[in-house]
Amino acid sequence: MTVARLTELGVDAGSHCLDVGAGRGSIARWMRDRVGPSGRVVAVDLDTRFFDGESGIEARQADILTDELEQGTFDLVHCRLLLHHLRGRQVEAVTRMAHALKPGGILIASECYLGAMRASSTHAFSELWRGLYAAMPHADYEWAVSLPATLQEAGLANVEAHGDVDLVRGGTAVAEFWKLTVEAVRERIPGDIDVDAGLRVLDDPRAYEPSFVWYTAWGTRT
Repeated sequence: MTVARLTELGVDAGSHCLDVGAGRGSIARWMRDRVGPSGRVVAVDLDTRFFDGESGIEARQADILTDELEQGTFDLVHCRLLLHHLRGRQVEAVTRMAHALKPGGILIASECYLGAMRASSTHAFSELWRGLYAAMPHADYEWAVSLPATLQEAGLANVEAHGDVDLVRGGTAVAEFWKLTVEAVRERIPGDIDVDAGLRVLDDPRAYEPSFVWYTAWGTRT
């Protein structure tokens, strides 16, 4: 999904790109291979260990809310699954990223909406996501619906948005991803939630449950 959008938006040989909240570096690596030696890729994160020192990627340990970025430098700025962690400060973060764009440059952001997971008709599954919400109070997993308006408020023009819907089937790689996510925060899940019952749903190949709704929005700097 992300690669398709970036391709449509014109990331190509020679582009100068900034990836904010680069995580394990998958999109930064794709950008590097796409822009080639005539382009530039800067990858920013609080923890750069997964891509630090890689050829063609300028790894930068930084906080988007406090550290300065070059102004008017990049053709494209990208962030994914970052803004929902910045509760109440999303407009500030997007504004700072937008200032790093050249005039006419594009900012693209993707966020996940998890509200549908709590609305599952399978009680054990919906309870599992109630537990995940409780275990991660710093994050707002229903904020994604505000993404287009946030880009507009940050001063970007020609804002467009698109949604992609996923399902999770038990026993698949996606289900395993969710199991690992739950296990990582299991000790913080309230004791009244039967975590094992929810995990059994994720092991059951007969189970088809709601997953992410991906909101992606993009706009240009005037």
